[in-house]
Amino acid sequence: MPAAPTLREAIAHNYERLQAGRTGTAVRDVLMPVEEIFREAGCCEGEPRASAERELINLQRSGALTLDPVHKKDRSNIGWIRLSLANEATLYQQLGRPSPSALRAAVGEQFAMAASALVPARWREAWQIWCKRLSEAAVAGRSIQPFDRTPSPENAELLALLPRLLAWEGESLVRLASCLLCQDSKRLETLAAIEREGEFAGKLRGRLGRLLSDITCGAIETLDDLGIVRNPRFALVHGPLRLRLDDEWIELSRLRGPFRISQIDIERAQEVDTTATKCLTIENETTFHEIAKLGSGEILIQTSYPGSAVLALLARLPGSLEFWHFGDSDVAGFEILDVLRRKSGRDFQPLHMKSGRLPAEQEALGRPDRSKWPFYEF
Repeated sequence: MPAAPTLREAIAHNYERLQAGRTGTAVRDVLMPVEEIFREAGCCEGEPRASAERELINLQRSGALTLDPVHKKDRSNIGWIRLSLANEATLYQQLGRPSPSALRAAVGEQFAMAASALVPARWREAWQIWCKRLSEAAVAGRSIQPFDRTPSPENAELLALLPRLLAWEGESLVRLASCLLCQDSKRLETLAAIEREGEFAGKLRGRLGRLLSDITCGAIETLDDLGIVRNPRFALVHGPLRLRLDDEWIELSRLRGPFRISQIDIERAQEVDTTATKCLTIENETTFHEIAKLGSGEILIQTSYPGSAVLALLARLPGSLEFWHFGDSDVAGFEILDVLRRKSGRDFQPLHMKSGRLPAEQEALGRPDRSKWPFYEF
């Protein structure tokens, strides 16, 4: 069991939970019941209570607070601790700790100072506006998540790191970028924890991604968007695909098994061609490998929420292809289908995705026509 707080700690805890303590605004004096303070401090009876009462009287004499009796005619029976905002600094001086107002001002100053950091011209105005907004929010006691409400080293670390991320150029693996930016090979992965669900599943997002998105109005949402990736960017593919590189055609259709093709090669190819008539994206990798064994003669791409390499390949494929997606028949599966449509600009249709009990918006996405894809049946 943790030790009970001292009387002074209990007073501070109670005050900081109130609006006046959180924001520095109040229309009247703050009243805190003495019995609640004593109960929290573990001094309700006997000598501990008598000692606590003497300590309260001493705080009143110092001008830190006022003690209100339960009954006006019996001033020895203390009922409430009264505190005005004007006395907050005096109280916390007596308590021996920084006042909430001082802490809010210090956090606000952290953001104000960060506004002068060097960031690329593209993001300079957005960065300064963002710092000013967070500085004002901190002083006013509004939410500044995921930052701390105290001027902590973690706040300073994030505010120093974000401008360097906005200035990042080129593609690198996250461990190398972390060494260069944080002098710690794993720190970036900690700050940009991998998303497990939703459109950002499997990407480096976490606190850093949300902050970058807030600063750039959604233009940068993950470290992947900056070129800081966990693994080299590639697409897992099977089928009759060929690329013209350096004026020579590379016939990937000769490969019997699935192959990985890097985003760099997809983008630098002079031409991308195929003899297929259909392109099927497959959410589950095990299913992808099983379908690849059938040798359908069509383009197969393994993907859930599409990464940049998959989107680059989809953009280079002929527009005459039919585009299908075979995913899970749940809300996430249909969300992946929707993301594929939006980000690729291709008219993906669902294959073998049963939308029976899903919401109406998922029903609208699911209109499978099995007759158009006869080579794989359940």
